Amino acid sequence: MELTREKIGEFLKLSECHIVIDKAIYDPDFPDEIELFKILDAKDPDFSSHIPEYPIYPDYAVYKLVNQGIRLLIAILYPDLEGIPVGMIEHTKLRGKLYPGDTIHTIIKKWQERSMIAKFEIAIENQKGTLVYESTLYGTVIDKT
Repeated sequence: MELTREKIGEFLKLSECHIVIDKAIYDPDFPDEIELFKILDAKDPDFSSHIPEYPIYPDYAVYKLVNQGIRLLIAILYPDLEGIPVGMIEHTKLRGKLYPGDTIHTIIKKWQERSMIAKFEIAIENQKGTLVYESTLYGTVIDKT
């Protein structure tokens, strides 16, 4: 199933203006995996707020994308869940840079789930297929009340 920004906003219960993912693809045949896509616009505020004269996509902006992707996967897998997924990064490797005009292709896989903790593996490549980011993240759900 292909998800637009509007549909992603519905799943995450967020306004479309707060969605950083351009498109997501979820295949129910592979339920623990989601693909995300984002085209990096030179006008994206994350470029200008980082280092204005050197437009590279900053690591905190990449984490926003990853965070929304994990939250989206959780919202799809557990539609009745009322908690908010939170995570802790185990390791991150920034292997390359992302520039305006690049397209980010992200794959998030849920590898393990023990009790209330899940392990996610994340890989991000640019449109040339070059791996630019990889991370392992552990997540849990906190109660909203």
